[in-house]
Amino acid sequence: MKKDNLERFVRDNREDFDDKEPSVDLWKKIEAGLDKASMDGPPIVQNNGSPFVAVHKNRPASGGRQIGWPTLDWRVAASVAVLLLAGCFLYMNKQYGVTRQPELVAANPTYAKEVVQYTRLIDDKRAELKQLTEDNPALYQEFAIDLDRLENSYRALKADLPKNPNQEVLIQAMIQNLQLQINLLNEQLRVIDRIKDQSHETSPV
Repeated sequence: MKKDNLERFVRDNREDFDDKEPSVDLWKKIEAGLDKASMDGPPIVQNNGSPFVAVHKNRPASGGRQIGWPTLDWRVAASVAVLLLAGCFLYMNKQYGVTRQPELVAANPTYAKEVVQYTRLIDDKRAELKQLTEDNPALYQEFAIDLDRLENSYRALKADLPKNPNQEVLIQAMIQNLQLQINLLNEQLRVIDRIKDQSHETSPV
């Protein structure tokens, strides 16, 4: 149908079109449906300056309070900061023995790392010595006398460190003490090895 014919058809049958208005019941049903949708669905806000409506797609968080990104941002940043600090503390403690040598770390971090390495080596060797002398506790006690004497001397130097004006000299003395402990432990372990070798040679086959 051409455009002119369509316009003529609409003009001639306008009265029929006007008679086909929706019934009052239909409008009531539509209105009831809109009311129900407004209660169940998200709120609809009418903008006075626009013929359109703004529909909020997301509902607020529980309790009617919506958590915004700024709030989440500072919480995430705080969590990351705590993790970084914890990781830094663990690294510093592993490298410099912050928890075991706090005075030394404060006085000289460079020497602190060396001291931590020595003290760990001493702990390992003392544990090995104790394990090898389980069947001869008297021998371990004899070895422990010399070790404890050096250990007590080291503790005295360490206690004097914070108030001593010549801290670098004192730290060098502490390191020498630890080296003496390591040398003594090595010698004691060699003695145990010789004793075991002799016992194997003298034992009957």
